Amino acid sequence: MSKADRDRQALLQRLAREQRRALNAAARDADRARTPRTAPTPRRDDSPPSRTSEQPSAQSAARLKSLTPLYKQRQQRRLTVLIVIIIVLALALTVVTGTLSASLALLGDAVDSASLYLNRADGGWPTTTGITEPLQIEPLADGFVELGNEDVLVYSAYGSKILSLQPSYARPVLAVGGTHFVVYNRAGSELTVCSRTRTLYTQRFDEDILLCAMSNNNSLAVVTDADRFAGWVHIYDPSMRELYSWRMPQSMGTPIALDFAPDNRRFASGMIAARDGQLNCSVYFMSLDSDTEGLLYTADAGSMLLRLDWQSENRVMAVFDTYIAVIDPRTAAEVARYDYGGAALQSVAPGRRQTALLLNVHGGNSLVTLSESLTVMSEIPARQAFAVSATDTDIYLLCPDAVECYGYDGVQNWVQDNFSARPIQVLKASELLVFTGSRAEVLTLVFTGSQADVLAKPAE
Repeated sequence: MSKADRDRQALLQRLAREQRRALNAAARDADRARTPRTAPTPRRDDSPPSRTSEQPSAQSAARLKSLTPLYKQRQQRRLTVLIVIIIVLALALTVVTGTLSASLALLGDAVDSASLYLNRADGGWPTTTGITEPLQIEPLADGFVELGNEDVLVYSAYGSKILSLQPSYARPVLAVGGTHFVVYNRAGSELTVCSRTRTLYTQRFDEDILLCAMSNNNSLAVVTDADRFAGWVHIYDPSMRELYSWRMPQSMGTPIALDFAPDNRRFASGMIAARDGQLNCSVYFMSLDSDTEGLLYTADAGSMLLRLDWQSENRVMAVFDTYIAVIDPRTAAEVARYDYGGAALQSVAPGRRQTALLLNVHGGNSLVTLSESLTVMSEIPARQAFAVSATDTDIYLLCPDAVECYGYDGVQNWVQDNFSARPIQVLKASELLVFTGSRAEVLTLVFTGSQADVLAKPAE
């Protein structure tokens, strides 16, 4: 064999080996692709870490994914706790500032009004209270509250009895606010505060109670006796949180009357003292923002203060046993006055625009009507009338067997005289009510045909 043939044969053998090698490599790659990959063999803790272990494994990623909801729940709990803390702090702030108690009181009154309206069909007029000799009857939120020797009854504007209690006080007295009232034991030390439908608070003081008063927003003023002082004034908000305290110096005298201003932030305090052998009355105008003595009005010597009525920003009516006066609380100056001229005051119905007086003159009674400036509008005989009440437009004289209605011009409107018992009081609630014995009924005005005169008869 020649040399050229040997070289050709060697080349063919080399090509055949490279072809077999390539085929084997392709077969191994195909087998590797078909065979599933196995998990890497875990390494021992003391073995040196490999470079590939620096990246998170699939298990670590799965573990982080499973912990994500737990982190979210923890964050949600923290947010909830934070919200609760904020609410608690807000409530604490409202309690400190007093807005919460006022809001709760308003909410309670709103619930009472809604409940009474929904149950209005349960009542009606006339109604029998069972108190034949009432000590006081006062209007309360278009209804009334009646005080007897042993019982206190509240009736709604719809004629339903909604509250009854027996405070067991020896000398019970009522003071009425907007929707609350207080019963207290004069010369005793305990009082009871009620809404229209329930008893709210009972409180006992260390000293005897001299008098109480309530404002339109149901704030309560309590004047108690006090050692080395003429008296001690406590003023509470509707939740019985004390707002104000003032010890009256003995030089001021003894407190006998108190009334709140319409803004509920001021009050007038009537005092009596003995000086130079005579009784002397005075009126102090106080603010809840100050515990110092306010402006002072001094009454005529020997005149006894009977009533205070703070009617507006610049008008306080003071009723004395010898005269009636209008005082400007901003200056304590007397701006209007009417003297009784020696007559004895039997009854009074003070108003902002007109006032009615029942005076006893020389053995007979007289009805006197006064304008806003206390000038005489009319004066007519009142015969056997023993009391007077009034609205903005009409005057009602209570007689032993009749009720007579007059205008402020002195013209008689009507007379009602067919009651089953002696009339005790006429009161303007949601209806015009007359109380006779233990019965409360509505006075209904009836126009007869085209006549201009008005008759009154009790509702059936």
